[in-house]
Amino acid sequence: MDGRVNALIARMDAAEIRSEERERRMDEKFDAFCKRFEERNKLFDEQLKEQNKLFDGQLQEQNKRFDERWTEQDKRFGERYTAQNERFDMFIQRADAALERTSHLTTHLWMAASTIIIAVCGMVVGAYYAAQSSHLGMTQTVISAFQQGQQTPIRMKD
Repeated sequence: MDGRVNALIARMDAAEIRSEERERRMDEKFDAFCKRFEERNKLFDEQLKEQNKLFDGQLQEQNKRFDERWTEQDKRFGERYTAQNERFDMFIQRADAALERTSHLTTHLWMAASTIIIAVCGMVVGAYYAAQSSHLGMTQTVISAFQQGQQTPIRMKD
Protein backbone atom coordinates (compact mmCIF):
# COMPACT_ATOMS: atom_id res chain seq x y z
CA MET A 1 0.00 0.00 0.00
CA ASP A 2 2.81 2.14 0.58
CA GLY A 3 3.61 2.00 -3.05
CA ARG A 4 0.16 2.97 -3.95
CA VAL A 5 0.07 5.83 -1.55
CA ASN A 6 3.44 6.97 -2.82
CA ALA A 7 2.20 6.70 -6.39
CA LEU A 8 -0.92 8.60 -5.43
CA ILE A 9 1.12 11.26 -3.66
CA ALA A 10 3.42 11.45 -6.69
CA ARG A 11 0.41 11.89 -8.94
CA MET A 12 -1.02 14.54 -6.67
CA ASP A 13 2.32 16.29 -6.61
CA ALA A 14 2.51 16.12 -10.41
CA ALA A 15 -1.08 17.45 -10.67
CA GLU A 16 -0.21 20.19 -8.23
CA ILE A 17 2.92 21.07 -10.22
CA ARG A 18 0.89 21.12 -13.44
CA SER A 19 -1.78 23.22 -11.74
CA GLU A 20 0.86 25.65 -10.48
CA GLU A 21 2.41 25.72 -13.95
CA ARG A 22 -1.02 26.47 -15.47
CA GLU A 23 -1.64 29.14 -12.84
CA ARG A 24 1.75 30.71 -13.59
CA ARG A 25 1.06 30.69 -17.36
CA MET A 26 -2.41 32.15 -16.82
CA ASP A 27 -0.90 34.83 -14.58
CA GLU A 28 1.64 35.58 -17.31
CA LYS A 29 -1.13 35.74 -19.94
CA PHE A 30 -3.25 37.91 -17.66
CA ASP A 31 -0.29 40.20 -16.94
CA ALA A 32 0.46 40.40 -20.68
CA PHE A 33 -3.22 41.14 -21.36
CA CYS A 34 -3.24 43.86 -18.68
CA LYS A 35 -0.03 45.33 -20.09
CA ARG A 36 -1.50 45.36 -23.63
CA PHE A 37 -4.73 46.83 -22.28
CA GLU A 38 -2.82 49.61 -20.51
CA GLU A 39 -0.76 50.30 -23.66
CA ARG A 40 -3.91 50.40 -25.79
CA ASN A 41 -5.63 52.55 -23.20
CA LYS A 42 -2.67 54.99 -23.20
CA LEU A 43 -2.66 55.03 -27.00
CA PHE A 44 -6.43 55.59 -27.03
CA ASP A 45 -6.08 58.41 -24.47
CA GLU A 46 -3.35 60.04 -26.56
CA GLN A 47 -5.46 59.77 -29.72
CA LEU A 48 -8.45 61.12 -27.83
CA LYS A 49 -6.41 64.06 -26.55
CA GLU A 50 -5.17 64.78 -30.09
CA GLN A 51 -8.72 64.58 -31.43
CA ASN A 52 -9.91 66.89 -28.64
CA LYS A 53 -7.15 69.38 -29.47
CA LEU A 54 -8.09 69.28 -33.15
CA PHE A 55 -11.77 69.57 -32.33
CA ASP A 56 -11.15 72.44 -29.90
CA GLY A 57 -9.08 74.22 -32.54
CA GLN A 58 -11.81 73.73 -35.12
CA LEU A 59 -14.45 74.92 -32.67
CA GLN A 60 -12.44 78.01 -31.79
CA GLU A 61 -11.91 78.79 -35.47
CA GLN A 62 -15.59 78.23 -36.21
CA ASN A 63 -16.62 80.39 -33.23
CA LYS A 64 -14.27 83.11 -34.44
CA ARG A 65 -15.83 82.99 -37.93
CA PHE A 66 -19.34 83.05 -36.45
CA ASP A 67 -18.43 85.99 -34.23
CA GLU A 68 -17.06 87.89 -37.24
CA ARG A 69 -20.20 87.12 -39.25
CA TRP A 70 -22.54 88.10 -36.42
CA THR A 71 -20.58 91.28 -35.76
CA GLU A 72 -20.74 92.20 -39.43
CA GLN A 73 -24.43 91.35 -39.57
CA ASP A 74 -25.08 93.39 -36.42
CA LYS A 75 -23.31 96.34 -38.05
CA ARG A 76 -25.48 95.99 -41.15
CA PHE A 77 -28.64 95.73 -39.06
CA GLY A 78 -27.51 98.73 -37.02
CA GLU A 79 -26.94 100.74 -40.19
CA ARG A 80 -30.32 99.65 -41.55
CA TYR A 81 -31.99 100.48 -38.26
CA THR A 82 -30.34 103.91 -38.20
CA ALA A 83 -31.33 104.56 -41.83
CA GLN A 84 -34.90 103.47 -41.12
CA ASN A 85 -35.03 105.71 -38.05
CA GLU A 86 -33.78 108.64 -40.12
CA ARG A 87 -36.39 107.90 -42.81
CA PHE A 88 -39.10 107.60 -40.18
CA ASP A 89 -38.04 110.91 -38.61
CA MET A 90 -38.07 112.50 -42.07
CA PHE A 91 -41.59 111.14 -42.70
CA ILE A 92 -42.73 112.52 -39.34
CA GLN A 93 -41.27 115.94 -40.18
CA ARG A 94 -42.94 115.86 -43.59
CA ALA A 95 -46.25 114.88 -42.02
CA ASP A 96 -45.95 117.74 -39.49
CA ALA A 97 -45.17 120.20 -42.28
CA ALA A 98 -48.09 118.89 -44.35
CA LEU A 99 -50.42 119.23 -41.36
CA GLU A 100 -49.21 122.76 -40.79
CA ARG A 101 -49.72 123.63 -44.46
CA THR A 102 -53.12 121.97 -44.37
CA SER A 103 -54.14 123.97 -41.33
CA HIS A 104 -53.01 127.16 -43.08
CA LEU A 105 -54.85 126.08 -46.21
CA THR A 106 -57.99 125.33 -44.20
CA THR A 107 -57.76 128.73 -42.55
CA HIS A 108 -57.31 130.44 -45.91
CA LEU A 109 -60.18 128.41 -47.36
CA TRP A 110 -62.53 129.50 -44.57
CA MET A 111 -61.39 133.08 -44.92
CA ALA A 112 -62.08 132.96 -48.66
CA ALA A 113 -65.47 131.33 -48.08
CA SER A 114 -66.43 133.93 -45.48
CA THR A 115 -65.30 136.71 -47.83
CA ILE A 116 -67.48 135.27 -50.59
CA ILE A 117 -70.44 134.94 -48.21
CA ILE A 118 -70.02 138.55 -47.04
CA ALA A 119 -69.76 139.72 -50.66
CA VAL A 120 -72.91 137.81 -51.63
CA CYS A 121 -74.76 139.24 -48.62
CA GLY A 122 -73.57 142.71 -49.59
CA MET A 123 -74.77 142.22 -53.14
CA VAL A 124 -78.17 140.98 -51.94
CA VAL A 125 -78.54 143.92 -49.57
CA GLY A 126 -77.35 146.36 -52.25
CA ALA A 127 -79.73 144.85 -54.78
CA TYR A 128 -82.58 145.12 -52.30
CA TYR A 129 -81.89 148.78 -51.64
CA ALA A 130 -81.31 149.48 -55.32
CA ALA A 131 -84.58 147.79 -56.21
CA GLN A 132 -86.36 149.59 -53.39
CA SER A 133 -85.01 152.90 -54.62
CA SER A 134 -86.16 152.03 -58.10
CA HIS A 135 -89.61 151.06 -56.80
CA LEU A 136 -89.81 154.28 -54.84
CA GLY A 137 -88.84 156.28 -57.90
CA MET A 138 -91.40 154.48 -60.03
CA THR A 139 -94.07 154.83 -57.38
CA GLN A 140 -93.31 158.51 -57.09
CA THR A 141 -93.50 158.92 -60.84
CA VAL A 142 -96.85 157.11 -61.00
CA ILE A 143 -98.24 159.23 -58.18
CA SER A 144 -96.98 162.41 -59.86
CA ALA A 145 -98.55 161.41 -63.14
CA PHE A 146 -101.80 160.61 -61.41
CA GLN A 147 -101.80 163.97 -59.66
CA GLN A 148 -100.94 165.69 -62.88
CA GLY A 149 -103.84 163.93 -64.51
CA GLN A 150 -106.21 165.08 -61.81
CA GLN A 151 -105.15 168.65 -62.13
CA THR A 152 -105.55 168.71 -65.86
CA PRO A 153 -109.07 169.49 -67.00
CA ILE A 154 -110.60 166.81 -69.06
CA ARG A 155 -111.93 167.92 -72.37
CA MET A 156 -114.88 166.21 -73.51
CA LYS A 157 -115.52 165.64 -77.03
CA ASP A 158 -118.69 166.86 -78.30
